[in-house]
Amino acid sequence: MYGPDNWHMDKCKSAKLSDFHPENGDIIIVHNIKLFSVAELYKIEDKIEELIKKPILNSLKNLFVRHLPGSRKNIGIKLILSCQENDLFPIRQLNYVLFDKIHHVHSSQINYHKIMHRHFVCPNFGNHLIASEHKPIKVAGVIGSIRKENKTDISIEKALQDEMETVTLYGYLIDPVYYYKQIVPLVKKYPGKIRFAGFIDDKQKIYDSVSDVYCTVGRAWSMVKKECALTNTRYHGPDIAPIGEESMTNDQIFNVWEKGLDL
Repeated sequence: MYGPDNWHMDKCKSAKLSDFHPENGDIIIVHNIKLFSVAELYKIEDKIEELIKKPILNSLKNLFVRHLPGSRKNIGIKLILSCQENDLFPIRQLNYVLFDKIHHVHSSQINYHKIMHRHFVCPNFGNHLIASEHKPIKVAGVIGSIRKENKTDISIEKALQDEMETVTLYGYLIDPVYYYKQIVPLVKKYPGKIRFAGFIDDKQKIYDSVSDVYCTVGRAWSMVKKECALTNTRYHGPDIAPIGEESMTNDQIFNVWEKGLDL
């Protein structure tokens, strides 16, 4: 597993993106990278840096590049696109013919993206969580990346309206402009009430530290509600009922991946 951060380095056979070098016969699963050509795989670190530093220029480039022919002749690798989003990762705007298959985490994504391409549906692996023995009182958490689409500010307001003592934000700061425009004013309005913890890989640690979790935007494939139930954490958010795939065991999920990758 290759990534720009370090959280995965002790989880499995892993390395940094700078060590990634595709070879013939590889099966490569791409997640959250707007890939438009096979050539970009061989300079993936530069691609990530470009996405972070030049979003406007990159958007214009993508508008042009996605209309170029997407030949896959003799590249010697199998490409799988793993899509975990809808509006934040519009597949129709990508050169998706590059990919042998598309992986969706929920069947509703198929109707949303509306593309005719080989695909398979499989939920994410579940975390091994247990009920927290010693819960704090009136301590809220907002779990997920901080960006306007997740309406983090509204979740904070709801928690404080419920007289939570503190609200801790667990997640990457994806949208700094949104943070400084919407979150910082709340920090000033409620001094000492709002804390930013950032991304925490240890899910058990997160749920042990809060009594309640607040969510404003619901997704059918979100794990937060399920994780709250496992850890005896009160969940405040959209009540989206689980559908079929989400009750699968990790062994069943692994089997679907095997079939999806034609192994």
